[in-house]
Amino acid sequence: MKRSLRTQMLFQYTAIVIICMVVIPAAISRLLDFQMRRFAEEKFLEDRQEMAAAAGNLYRFSNSWEGVRLGNGANFLRWPIITVTLYDEEGHAVHSLGRGMGKRAHSKDMELMGDSMTPHGCRIIDEPITVGGRVVGHLAFKCMPFNDSREGVFLRRFNRHLYIAMAFMLVTAVFIAFFMAERISRPVLEAARRARLISEGKYRADTEMNSDITEIQTLTDSVNKLASALESQEALRKRLMSDIAHELRNPVTIVKSHLEAFEDGIWEPTPDRIKLTVSETDRLSKLISEVGVLYAIEGENNSLVFENANLSEELERSQLTFAPLFANKEVELVGDIEPSLTVSADMGKLRQAVENLLSNALRYTDKGGKVILSLKSMSSNVEITVKDSGIGISKSDLPNIFERFYRADKSRARVSGGMGIGLAIAKAIVEGHGGTISAESTEGIGSTFVITLPKCRKA
Repeated sequence: MKRSLRTQMLFQYTAIVIICMVVIPAAISRLLDFQMRRFAEEKFLEDRQEMAAAAGNLYRFSNSWEGVRLGNGANFLRWPIITVTLYDEEGHAVHSLGRGMGKRAHSKDMELMGDSMTPHGCRIIDEPITVGGRVVGHLAFKCMPFNDSREGVFLRRFNRHLYIAMAFMLVTAVFIAFFMAERISRPVLEAARRARLISEGKYRADTEMNSDITEIQTLTDSVNKLASALESQEALRKRLMSDIAHELRNPVTIVKSHLEAFEDGIWEPTPDRIKLTVSETDRLSKLISEVGVLYAIEGENNSLVFENANLSEELERSQLTFAPLFANKEVELVGDIEPSLTVSADMGKLRQAVENLLSNALRYTDKGGKVILSLKSMSSNVEITVKDSGIGISKSDLPNIFERFYRADKSRARVSGGMGIGLAIAKAIVEGHGGTISAESTEGIGSTFVITLPKCRKA
């Protein structure tokens, strides 16, 4: 049976309260009762033995019980004793003392030896009197029951006050437990409500969630950050779908219009027009191919094949490959590559990631600009940097540049042939190698992309 968080916490707090404020005090009360009874019994035993010794001294004085009266030289009526009767060795009553009976109590011959109980619940305890190793008489003590003794009265009062205090503490604790359960569960339930709204696509918070409990505040902050991130991702997804539709629509529309013109006889199928149609088909094919490459790299069974290779030589080849392209645009390409750095990697894919960064830098760096390709060794990593003096990226676009089909400058990208997927492929390749890729940029000054790779591949 499922219960709400508040109900569960209330039950748990109440259970703790019952254990702490009922079970433990009850155990303490029982222990105190046992100890008090034990103390009273031991004290009564000492008193009886002391009184028997005093009576024995009286017997020694005249070597008989003739004329012996209790109370001469000793206090025989100590609490909780009601009456004490002296019997000789034959069981005949010699003298009695009792509360409310004056100096002389009613005496009769001893009928019971040892401990017994009266019909009214009083105890009668026999204590032998020994003189010179011989029993010369007995003292019969009639005492009130423990519950009527001073100790028993004290214990009853103590227990009564304890139970009243326990009841008060229990009621108070239940109220406190209800308050604490409500206080803790409210923000958690609010976070759950926010999560449900997020699942329904409602990302904006309608109420502020605050708590002075660190863990709960962390939870609510995480839910708020999740909502913000999902809202951004949702906006990015919509933009992505729009861009994909646009990228696919353009070449398809152009090819279709050309073929319809050929079919209707409006255009003659000249080599130039056929070449233009084929180029648009190639553009569409290239887009589909790159999406397939990205899917293959990001998939669980990616197509990366690792081997130990000289990364320095591979980057030098990339620099030589791109040198003519940079020269045609009159952009300087500078290499700062540390020699003989070996890593475990899929060099074909890794070169593709680096060349995507070089292609991107060339596309967004104007004539007379400069791009630096560098490689240096760290402690357990290598760092590849592509730094350009291009147009830069705005702060609002920078967090999203590695998303598929995302372009900070759409018009410029379309003119230069970019499809907004190169950086996404580079990120997938780098992360497939266990590395990281990051970017820093300032509008109008340039951008810097940094790839960090482990020298040795982790198993």
